[in-house]
Amino acid sequence: MKNKAIALLATCFFVLAASVCLASAGPETINLKEKFDVKGNKQAVIFPHHRHQEKLECTKCHSTDKGGALKVHISKTTGFGNDFHKKFCWPCHVERKVPKGKSCGTCHHK
Repeated sequence: MKNKAIALLATCFFVLAASVCLASAGPETINLKEKFDVKGNKQAVIFPHHRHQEKLECTKCHSTDKGGALKVHISKTTGFGNDFHKKFCWPCHVERKVPKGKSCGTCHHK
């Protein structure tokens, strides 16, 4: 019985350690306005990468399970119909039923 408890404890430790390593694989946040040279008057979106990484597999947004290029090519970065809205963020927010997922204030914080 004692050996089983030790084995279970060791397994939990290794799973926790692996989770921490995987969760820390990307940046905490990403300033999308700076990274993609977005022009406009709206407040920059400071994308909470770490929070998304905790809930989603990397391949939901990226081309590989290690991150890398985004699955969606972001070319239009100006105006209300930009690629973040139309191709990337909003479709996922709708799919996952994010409360106020298409509301400006959800991502553009003052």
